[in-house]
Formats: sequence, structure tokens, C-alpha cells
Amino acid sequence: MLTDTGICHPLSAAELLLAARDGDRSAWEELVLRYTGVVRSAVSEFRLQESDAADVVQNTWLRLLVHTATIRDPGKLGGWLSTTAKREALAAIRRARPEIASESAGDGLPAPGPSPEEVVILTQTRAAVRAAADGLTERRKCLVDALFYQSPCTYEEVSRQTGLPIGSIGPTRGRTLRELRHRLCEPGCVACSDRCRPAKIA
Repeated sequence: MLTDTGICHPLSAAELLLAARDGDRSAWEELVLRYTGVVRSAVSEFRLQESDAADVVQNTWLRLLVHTATIRDPGKLGGWLSTTAKREALAAIRRARPEIASESAGDGLPAPGPSPEEVVILTQTRAAVRAAADGLTERRKCLVDALFYQSPCTYEEVSRQTGLPIGSIGPTRGRTLRELRHRLCEPGCVACSDRCRPAKIA
């Protein structure tokens, strides 16, 4: 800027910003010329690849173009540009990193489990098994309860609950399951299918 004495005084950052906002291309070019070193210096701290660094510099200037009217203290434009360049560099680094699933990545997704239809079928099947077991002898019914409806039991515990000798638990279990299968496969039984084998009573 020329004064009345013919001495050239550079425009301040505030004046350049105002002129650039009003569409003065030369003011914008002066801003870029004046502060390019500041921007590049901030970006160089992150040791980005050349192409990524160039993108960060460009994005920084785009940020300035968007925010020329909202910068509160134009006198600190160098600091604003430096901070913005660093933020853009960090954003570029985050974009370049492969995504790693966090512990909360599955939050909000439905938990795997049976569908409502499967829940209904399972409930009906268990009810059918219970009904079939009710027709067994008392000892066999106790055996079914001990083996399939209680916490895992040892044969010693099953023997104490049912009164069966340990050696006869296995054979009695086989006969009981065959009887249950026969009862479950009677006409009209909802549990009569290949999916509802006695081994799945639990």
C-alpha cells in the first residue's frame, strides 16, 4: 500500500482478510504468500507423504476461505493457520489408519439368538417333553429330571437322587430316552421332528 510519501506499507492481516472476503484476488494471493511458510511448517511436523501433506495444506487454505468473516483476531492469523493445519494433518492420519473394531463396536446391534418363531417352537417342544416325561414311571421321571433339567450331575449324584445303582444308570437312561422318543412321536405331538431328539431335552 502506497502512502502520500510514496513509501509502501504492507497491509495488515485484518486488511488482507477483509479485502479477500470482498473478492480481492491480490489480497488472497498476498495471504497465501505471507503465510505459506507457517502452514507448511505446521504440516511438516507430522511427516506425511508428499501427496497427503499437499492435501492438508490445500484444506487449510480452504478452511481460511470459509472462515474469513469469522476469525475473531486477524492479528493472530498465523496461529490460527498453524492450529488449523495441525488439525487437518491429524484428520488425514486418522483417515489413513485401518479401522480397528473396538470393544463397543457391536453396541446397538441385535444380539445373536433364536428368532421369535424359534423361541415358540422351543417352548412348545420343552412343554411336550415335560408332558411325555410325566407319563414315565417315577424312577425314570426322576432320572430325566436329574440328567436334563438340573445342574450337571455326576452319576454318583444321580444315583443318590434316583436310587439307581451307578452301573444301571446308563442302560436305564437309554431305555428311558427310547420311551420318550416313542411318546413324543405320537400323532399330534409338536415335538415330533428330527430336530427334537431326546439328546436335546435340556
